[in-house]
Amino acid sequence: MLVDQPKPYQQTLARWRRVFKTLLLKTDVRKWQSVAKAGPPTWDERNMIIARHIPPGSSVLDLGAGAQTLRNYLPAGCTYQPCDVVAGTPDVIYCDFNRGIYPQPQTRCDYVVCSGILEYIRKPKLFLSRVTALAPKLLLSYNPVFEPESKVDRLEKGWLNHLSEQQLQAMFDELGVKWKIVNRREPNEVLFLIERQT
Repeated sequence: MLVDQPKPYQQTLARWRRVFKTLLLKTDVRKWQSVAKAGPPTWDERNMIIARHIPPGSSVLDLGAGAQTLRNYLPAGCTYQPCDVVAGTPDVIYCDFNRGIYPQPQTRCDYVVCSGILEYIRKPKLFLSRVTALAPKLLLSYNPVFEPESKVDRLEKGWLNHLSEQQLQAMFDELGVKWKIVNRREPNEVLFLIERQT
């Protein structure tokens, strides 16, 4: 039995619907509800890599925690605090960065983790200035713009900003934080360790 394939104009129309949805919504809460319920995401390897950069016994604030799989990979003795726009579990601190709602943890933390969230932030410099104040160290993954990727390609994925690696690094410098690249993953994901200047 043959299955009808979408016609090219239907594919184009569907693509532009996704782009306009990204542009219109501050935060796509439905998308993040499905991520929180779905269990380990396809990008979960990133959380395994991030956990390797966190020493045992550290306290971790996970921004955009989703399904909270980072918790499973942390070394012994770590404490974990999830933050998200969706309360997947009762211990989640509510936040919605595109609406200016940031977590206010009750205890100090050693590391803030931003695993695949910066792409979805409308004002990345403001976001970075706020989250670097939450802990002495930040582990941040980001997919910079690369050729031949277009802004429309990124918007279709739901990504709201379009920084090159050099623009992001310049932003870190403007914020006065120390940074280094600790991992790269295909096709274009970079993991940064960012430290507040003392």
